[in-house]
Amino acid sequence: MTEPTDATARRRPPVDLRTTGLAWALAVATTAVLIAATHFESRDPDSSLHAGIAARLSQLPVRQWIAPEWWGLWNAEGPYCEHPAGIFILPAALARLGFPPTQAAYAVNALYQAATFILVALLAASVVAPRDARALGWLLQIILVAFVYRIRANHEYALLAGLLFAVYSTERARSRPAWTLGMVAGFCLVLLTKGVFAAIVPPTCAVWLLARSESVRDLRACGKAWAAVASMPLVGLVVAWGYEAAYVGATGRSFLAVYQSRQLPATAVTEGSLVGRTAYSAVWYAARVFWYPLPFSLFAGLVAWRGVRSGEAWPWRRTPSGDGPAASSLRQGAWFGIVTTVLLTGAFSLAHRKADRYLFAVYFILAAVGAIDAIHRVAWLRRIVDRLDRPWVPAGVYVLLVVLRLVTQGLLPEFTFWRT
Repeated sequence: MTEPTDATARRRPPVDLRTTGLAWALAVATTAVLIAATHFESRDPDSSLHAGIAARLSQLPVRQWIAPEWWGLWNAEGPYCEHPAGIFILPAALARLGFPPTQAAYAVNALYQAATFILVALLAASVVAPRDARALGWLLQIILVAFVYRIRANHEYALLAGLLFAVYSTERARSRPAWTLGMVAGFCLVLLTKGVFAAIVPPTCAVWLLARSESVRDLRACGKAWAAVASMPLVGLVVAWGYEAAYVGATGRSFLAVYQSRQLPATAVTEGSLVGRTAYSAVWYAARVFWYPLPFSLFAGLVAWRGVRSGEAWPWRRTPSGDGPAASSLRQGAWFGIVTTVLLTGAFSLAHRKADRYLFAVYFILAAVGAIDAIHRVAWLRRIVDRLDRPWVPAGVYVLLVVLRLVTQGLLPEFTFWRT
């Protein structure tokens, strides 16, 4: 795979943040107006739950926002301790400012999506051609999982945005140690959004550092970034202690005691052997890793196969004669995506619970690998990418797809994986 020969595209900054930021701000505002005007409510039970909790929190004093309750939703009562309250704070604040409370969580989700697609382009620009990095801002909006989660009030896009910010900060920290603060901030965002799922952040950042290092000397040069990765568990304990203290202060009861019983069971009581359960879960997740990033999972699979067959699966491999830095960086990006996919899929396969959303970040990471390969190998797609290489296009595509979702609600398939 070679870099595009468009000299003009190479001279431009990888991402025009001013124009891109303005376009996405308009897209988020437009989406919020459309959601409010249509009184949108998702049919997804999780989204309805989160939107309902955020709406009720907005009516309470801010001090109590850390302690949401079920309030009869899902026919449940009592404290809501499934996850920390981070996902509810922005929607509750938006509703307090006068936005329709029931729709506030859906509007805020658009903000997380904007952050996701901007960060995808920024991160990809460090390993692929600028034009290709910019194209990911709209290509990843057409994979199947993006249609499923287009207008939702779930944790997934907030988690993905936090993870991407941590990895992008990791890339910047390789040359500017001050960005280690961004690494920790991304980890904390995921932690306060989805609790124990923050465990995926340190290994993902570590894989990025490995992928981007061409020698042991490069690894040693990133000492401060490695220190930030190593500090994340300790930071997590401190943040958890602070959250617990604030929760107890607001309610007089413990959050962690309930959360641990829900999310960190001491023993996993399941049928069958550990090996059998893990193998079954691996197949279960592998099917979804193929399905949800379609159509680009097909290309990602070919990238992985070619890498193993050619012996270029390890990113430190010396660049073949005739290849330049662009080819080496491209291989590093592909290695990061595929190894992260294998690592996180394997980790969740060891768990005793399964859900499509647990690998939400993996679907986008793998799709990015496949999309870059597709651009280089499919001539008609490359022509479309060239024609749509404008900083406002990803935001424009997003608004069009949101309108399509609102107009066709209940008419088009959700593209969720087949269930019995």
